[in-house]
Amino acid sequence: MPNRLHHVGIVCRDREGADELLQLLGLEVASEEYVEAYEAQCLFTEGPQGRLELIVPTGGKLAKFNKGAGGLHHIALEVDDLDAESARLRAAGVQLLEDEPVDAGPIKINFVPPAYTRGVIVELVAPNTSWGDAPAEDQ
Repeated sequence: MPNRLHHVGIVCRDREGADELLQLLGLEVASEEYVEAYEAQCLFTEGPQGRLELIVPTGGKLAKFNKGAGGLHHIALEVDDLDAESARLRAAGVQLLEDEPVDAGPIKINFVPPAYTRGVIVELVAPNTSWGDAPAEDQ
């Protein structure tokens, strides 16, 4: 199954730094999502040049990324079926970062550690088919 570039992720020290980078690059935030599992506010840009994800840690490991300075964190590849791609990689001996995909709002994600990719963190992304589904209210 072919993988498509979904976005490039950049860790920013704080929201002010993210806003400064957006202004410098002439980009605007198209969507935001807080990912509790990684304690991070994720800001996505959208445009003909592709997507950037600016990650603003609120705590946790990402706040210490690159000694707290932030920087280029990962490339994200979109896959059609995250479970199938994860199974294929595990069968090839790859130990993914998470045992189960992480719910990140409109997407589900998991990571291939840099030990398997010559130093590049690779995020696997697939649409979260259950996102936005609210339980039916009693009428």
